Amino acid sequence: MSHASCTDRGRHGQDSGVGVGAVVSQEKEATSSRARVDALAPLFEVSDPTLPWTALPAWLAFFLELGQHVAVAHDRGSKTCAIVIPPVRSFGSAVAATGAVLGVARTADSIPDLDAHFSALCELPKGTSLVVKQADRIYAAAFRGAAERDGAMYLRVEYEHDGVTHYVPQGECHRVQAGSGGKRSLPKVGRRGRASGAAAIESILGDRAAEFLSVPTVDAVLVGQLSLLKEELTTVAIRPAGHRDGVPLSALLRSSRFLPDGGISRSLLLSDRTGEFEMPVDDTPHVAVFDGARALSRYRSAFPDSSWIAVLDRCSTSLHEGVDVANEEFAVRRGPSSHLDTLDVPEATEFQAFERGR
Repeated sequence: MSHASCTDRGRHGQDSGVGVGAVVSQEKEATSSRARVDALAPLFEVSDPTLPWTALPAWLAFFLELGQHVAVAHDRGSKTCAIVIPPVRSFGSAVAATGAVLGVARTADSIPDLDAHFSALCELPKGTSLVVKQADRIYAAAFRGAAERDGAMYLRVEYEHDGVTHYVPQGECHRVQAGSGGKRSLPKVGRRGRASGAAAIESILGDRAAEFLSVPTVDAVLVGQLSLLKEELTTVAIRPAGHRDGVPLSALLRSSRFLPDGGISRSLLLSDRTGEFEMPVDDTPHVAVFDGARALSRYRSAFPDSSWIAVLDRCSTSLHEGVDVANEEFAVRRGPSSHLDTLDVPEATEFQAFERGR
């Protein structure tokens, strides 16, 4: 995270001949009542190998709160498309995806309604792949039906390869979800240590940290060039202001790529060159973040029920392709996205957001 990438910003506006602001007309957004979202950025300090701990720069604060606001709005029923063309793409997508994961963790109900969740699981066809949480891992299993034992209802699951059958009580059914992203062998005897960075995560999320570290979901998807995104996610550290310990962005994003086998994930990190992919659990991500035009054009159809954030590189030869896709979505928009009009857009950054219409 170079100093220039955080502070080197020119004038805000549509002074570029290419971009969403120049190609897509800006709309006046109607005033509407909306629930307040407490800003994340003032709570944090950031650092990397070249910089000491410092307050989150405005550049990164915008992306963090963009991800947060879009995720929270999605949780409240709004399906957003946000297009950003910054002067420098570095760290924007990684921070936006992290903001989305934190936004969901701080506002959404991580533990599902147990009765509804149990009923939904019971309706699955026998043999459906499951993930089952034990300690700080999730394990691959198959659904073998529901059973009543001593007047109580249970889920009957069979672990892959080991063939061990396990009866999960209805009151603990949140530990079971449909999906195929679990560890393939059962745990060995012995207690596991705390999840890496747990102390810092607890200081960031407070009472919600336990749910954040224990329930496997896919709150956000981040798509782009893996080598760049991995470097950004692992080199930038974040911590609550005034606290001693921090964690890399990857610890908060919690993609399975950064976790041990069977680790409990909160997101999915995808290469924009991958032809096929498999979700670790059956879930609808709140937000899909596309880093670049190729990611947006190739993968937006894979997440039709999610909100979208696309960060387009002004210097990329594929910028026009990304703008064309943005215009296609803008042409069928449902309306303006007033929940984002309080964001402080950095200078020289073109920004367009609207409610998705399809």
